[in-house]
Amino acid sequence: MRDIDDHGKCVHCDFDLNGERIYEYLLKKYEGDCQKALDVASMYGAVPDRGRFGKEIYVKSYDTEGNKLPPYFQCPECGEKCYDINKGV
Repeated sequence: MRDIDDHGKCVHCDFDLNGERIYEYLLKKYEGDCQKALDVASMYGAVPDRGRFGKEIYVKSYDTEGNKLPPYFQCPECGEKCYDINKGV
């Protein structure tokens, strides 16, 4: 399982997968309302100094017969599988 504060880098192209801090984003969204930003950030498991959005894309798919295939994270830069969800790498 990936850390909420460090999404790492793509294993193929070394693209930084760390996005903006969740609390800081919400603080801007709620125009400086610290309590509202903190309340919503906590729903993501984030606090003011810990928790980031990730840039990786979560992909779920199905085979031609409608069976679920294992989900994975895709790099937005190179389009490859960033890391194995089950192994965290």
